[in-house]
Amino acid sequence: MLSLRTENRIAFESLLKGTAAKSGVPQKAYLAGIGGIGVSAVAHLLMDKGWNISGSDVRETQETRALSKRGAKIYLGHSAANVKDDPVEVLVYSSAISKKKPDIVEAKRQGALLLKRAEALASFMNLYRGICVAGMHGKTTVTGLLVRAMCNLNLEPGYAVGGLCRRFEPHARLGKKQSSWFVAETDESDGSILEFEPEYAVILNLDRDHLEYYGNEAGIENTFAQFSQQVQKKIICCADNEWVTRLSKDHFRERSISYGFSPQSDYQAVLREKSSEGEQIFGVRRRGVDWGEFKICLMGIHNVSNATAVIALLAELGYSAREIAGSISDFNGTNRRQELLFKNQDYRIIDDYGHHPAEIAATIRAVKTQGGRLLVVFQPHRFTRTQLLLDEFSTCFKEADRLFLTDVYAASEEPIPGVTGKSMADAVRARGQEVEYLEHLEDVGGAVAKNSRPGDIILFLGAGDITLEAHKYAALLDGAKGQS
Repeated sequence: MLSLRTENRIAFESLLKGTAAKSGVPQKAYLAGIGGIGVSAVAHLLMDKGWNISGSDVRETQETRALSKRGAKIYLGHSAANVKDDPVEVLVYSSAISKKKPDIVEAKRQGALLLKRAEALASFMNLYRGICVAGMHGKTTVTGLLVRAMCNLNLEPGYAVGGLCRRFEPHARLGKKQSSWFVAETDESDGSILEFEPEYAVILNLDRDHLEYYGNEAGIENTFAQFSQQVQKKIICCADNEWVTRLSKDHFRERSISYGFSPQSDYQAVLREKSSEGEQIFGVRRRGVDWGEFKICLMGIHNVSNATAVIALLAELGYSAREIAGSISDFNGTNRRQELLFKNQDYRIIDDYGHHPAEIAATIRAVKTQGGRLLVVFQPHRFTRTQLLLDEFSTCFKEADRLFLTDVYAASEEPIPGVTGKSMADAVRARGQEVEYLEHLEDVGGAVAKNSRPGDIILFLGAGDITLEAHKYAALLDGAKGQS
């Protein structure tokens, strides 16, 4: 189990509060993995605090460019020289980066406080009134929607979202006042959710994932059970997820506020209608009584559920149905979550981060409601996930009209013999679905061009670099449109 308060974290929190700061001299922090969405969020928060920031990553990203514009010093590569001549008080690192990297070793030798990203983020939350969004799927969308709603309600929250949102930037900032809310998307993949002690929490779902860390379902359940005991007030949880419902009954029944499509929900979503452009209108019954009508600009009934989680939380905080309806209606999602990259009279190109079978099935189902033939290109993410969930992967694409699978995106893992994109393709084929395996990522564009026809939707799925192929193909079509 993780420690809630390490010595380094206690010292870091003193620096954040100013109780250990050098008078008039900005504190300095170095962030290893600064180009990632999680570590870059901490960098933005530290810069809001007035700290001087530097950091490293293996390549330039959209986030390194954004931080550089704010004044951060960005290094490409993990060299000891990055910190040797410019000592820092704090080093924050991504859990995906080895502590043996030369810049981390050098900072530790100099006596810097070393903290994982989650420890640093949890320390920021402790300065405010915390709300955690947790679960295996949908966290980024729900966190982004909640933040947008709170901004529309003039609450001026602090936040850290695990994706870039299309209605506000950057994806992390501090609250305006000490009494502000701080909303954080929490990561369960490495157990670091246990670093947080929020006032409120949302638990969206539990699923078989991250088994390379937890080992089995009991490990997942034990972690979320412990997390639930660290939530100070109420927990908003999905009544449609059997695992969450059981967790609630066993560990926090008296503090549970349920939402979902189930008639037993405290906040029950009731579908009304949807438009061709993806808007969805639905009602909410509050403890059995019709309470309000809501509209969202997101596709899929899973996003109706996600929105109902936000509605339930805001209602428990004292806001009316009318106030909440106005606050959520203009949110149009986050990057890489059903992101429309291109659209003309012939084709639509959508990019999505989904990489777990449950996410994939939900996204395909949502996109299919838009009409047209659906071509899906999926890049498996991590060898361990591909191996442990192969049976689930073999059936989650069944609603796709054409399916293409690439090889596995390693995400820093070592290959596992026999675990490849081809082995996933074989498993899908054994279930009776046609699939084309593309060993090389650069073959994706040609395969899509050869097999697509006017009227098609082309959905690129995966948490790896498949997004680059999605953007390339969208740019290709956009260029062709400009020449016609």
